[in-house]
Amino acid sequence: MLITDFDGTLYRGDAPIRHYAEQAARSLDSTARAELLAGVEEFLELGAKAAGGSLAGAIDGWEAVAALGRRAGLTGEELNGAFTATRELMLDVVRCPLEVPTGYAELITELRAAGVRVVLATNSPAAGLDALLNRLDLPPLLDAVVCGTGKPEGLRRLLREERGSAAAASLCVIGDHWRNDIEPGREIGAHSAYIDRFGRADGPADAIAPTVEGLLDSIRTWAASRAPIERN
Repeated sequence: MLITDFDGTLYRGDAPIRHYAEQAARSLDSTARAELLAGVEEFLELGAKAAGGSLAGAIDGWEAVAALGRRAGLTGEELNGAFTATRELMLDVVRCPLEVPTGYAELITELRAAGVRVVLATNSPAAGLDALLNRLDLPPLLDAVVCGTGKPEGLRRLLREERGSAAAASLCVIGDHWRNDIEPGREIGAHSAYIDRFGRADGPADAIAPTVEGLLDSIRTWAASRAPIERN
């Protein structure tokens, strides 16, 4: 079974991050708004080095916006509202271009044809997720969708449930957040594929690359050698 992350893995594109920043900054004065938006752009270019390293704890653009927003005095409620508005904007093909990496989509199709179960596990809430998946033509690629996963602990539970009595080598995890997406799989010996866009090197994995394309061969090799999960 392949357990895939969603944001930054199954699809990619920085338009949602910019929308999130713009929505979050709407209530700020012009100076604070400009600082937040500039900080986000710097993060998307430099990653952890952005803002003199003060965003080192931000794993991705979503976390960078939240960190900058809190620094500007925004509340959790305001940030949640900005996130919800962003998910709605993501349904707009024109205003919010997104990409499902062709090579990854083709690989998932190959894996499923070979009997590999593909599960999307995301921390995103259920509200609006189905519409977004449909917009990206993702349902045909997936055997199951687990929303509101509550990673990393939720992924640990999911891995235990899906593994059953099978060998851990029958599982593969892929994502761009090492602690949330990769570490739970590493703990049990699952194959791991880590998208490290910003070169954070937060932890080890069986395969590491800045884009999903650099991980495809490793996943194919895993799939060819895996032991199937037995179901009672």
